[in-house]
Order: sequence, then structure tokens, then C-alpha cells
Amino acid sequence: METAAVIVVIVVLAPAIAYWVSYNRLVSDRNEVATSWASVDAELERRHTLVPQLVEVVSASAAHERSLLVELASRNDAAVNSPSTPDAANEWEPPLADAVARVIALRERYPALNSQTNFLELQRRLAATEDRIAAARRFYNTRVEAYNRRTEAFPSGWVAARHGFERAAFFDA
Repeated sequence: METAAVIVVIVVLAPAIAYWVSYNRLVSDRNEVATSWASVDAELERRHTLVPQLVEVVSASAAHERSLLVELASRNDAAVNSPSTPDAANEWEPPLADAVARVIALRERYPALNSQTNFLELQRRLAATEDRIAAARRFYNTRVEAYNRRTEAFPSGWVAARHGFERAAFFDA
């Protein structure tokens, strides 16, 4: 009689424990995705702060590159005013990064920029920020991959569907 009771408890308890563990892992993974996106967003904000300074410094030495500087400023403004989501960032990030790179490349055409400590410091800070963005993006995408895999695997995929856990978007830019 005791063996039958133990078997019944195991048969009933095992699925409940698996369900509970799956749910908690999904919650944990979703929170890790959100936290890692916050890191990416902080680095993007750092860049958004540096870009206007770069435009100001370069405009003094390369005034006839006005269209490029206006483009950089407008792309930065669009990024600042966009929602802070991976999907939105995938839209505005590539053109902004391209415009930043083109402005930094102006130092080859304007040797006077090489002697400006403000420009060189901004260039150094932007390069460091780009590296930090890349590292944060890699970490974020790793967390998204783990979370998305869990939302599709059994039994956690079934739990995810029942509780509205949706796939997370990668930050591809």
C-alpha cells in the first residue's frame, strides 16, 4: 500500500515540479534579457551624449562638411527620440553608426582635427563606447538566444505559451 502511495505522489508531483521549474527559469531568463538590454541601452545613451559634442568640435574645423554634420545630428536626434527597444534600435543604429564613422574619418581630410585635443578625446571616447556597445550587444544576444531556446523547448515551451512568454528580438545592428 505504501509503495502505491509513493508512486501516486511521484506521478502527481513530478509534472508539477517540472512546470514550476520551467516557469521560474523562463522568468529568470526574461529578466536577464531585460537587464542585458538595459546595458546596451546605457551604452547607446553614452553615444547619444557624445555625438552632439563631436558635431560641435568638428563643425569648427570642417565647416564645409555641414551636410554630414547635420545628417549626424538628425540621426542622433532620431535615435534619442525612438523607443528604447531592440526592434527600434535595429532601425536607427546602422545609419547612426555609419554617420559617426564618416565624421571620425574626416580627420584624414582635415589635419587640423588631429591637433585638436577635444576631437582626439571625443574620438577616443567614441571608439571605447563603440567597443562597449559591441560587447553589450553580444551579451544581450546570447541571453536572447538562451531565452528564445527555452520558449521553444519542451516542457518550458508549453509553459511559455500558457503564460504569454514571447520570443525576444535580437539586436542585429
